[in-house]
Parts: sequence; structure tokens; C-alpha cells
Amino acid sequence: MSKENSVPAITLWLPEPDIVTHQALGKAAEEASELSKIAARCMIQGLDASDPKSGIANRQALADELADMEAVIGWITDLLKIDIETHNARADRKYTGFAEWQKMLEAHP
Repeated sequence: MSKENSVPAITLWLPEPDIVTHQALGKAAEEASELSKIAARCMIQGLDASDPKSGIANRQALADELADMEAVIGWITDLLKIDIETHNARADRKYTGFAEWQKMLEAHP
């Protein structure tokens, strides 16, 4: 235990034992990573640029990765029996906040 408090400095972590849950979480992490990658590419190269290797437009690649993320979120929500009303309420609050932030950004000189 650490001297600052009674919480142990190191605890035992074990992988998720349910294979389907384990793999679903891994797939969610993979899809989130792919979305992060294309979002960064869009920021750096612009939405209207294309991947030099594949020729796929960044905007299309972003749309594809958003769809993949939406699918994995739906799958995990169902699989883990996440309360969809609570999930949707939080998403609605987040969306409202993003819309307000967008208005502030658009009003900024």
C-alpha cells in the first residue's frame, strides 16, 4: 500500500472472462482507433483530400468509419444490455452541447 493513502499501489487485473464481451470490446477499441485515425487525417489533409494509396476521399472514409462506429456501439449496447433510455438521454445532452459549442465557434471572429 502507498504511504499517502490506504489504496494499494498495484492491484490484480484480469481480462474480461466472457469471450464474446471481450472480443466486442476489442472490436469497439479497434473501430474507435480507425475513426480517430481518419479524423486526424481529415484535420491534417482536409476533408476534400484523398488517401494517396487507395484514392478514397477523406470525407467518404470518415463517413465509413462513423458508420462502423455506430454499428459497434449498437452491437455493444445490445450485447451488454445497456439501458438504452439512459444511453440516449446522455447522447441527446451531448449533442445539444455540441450544437451550442458549434454556435460559439461560428460566432467567434
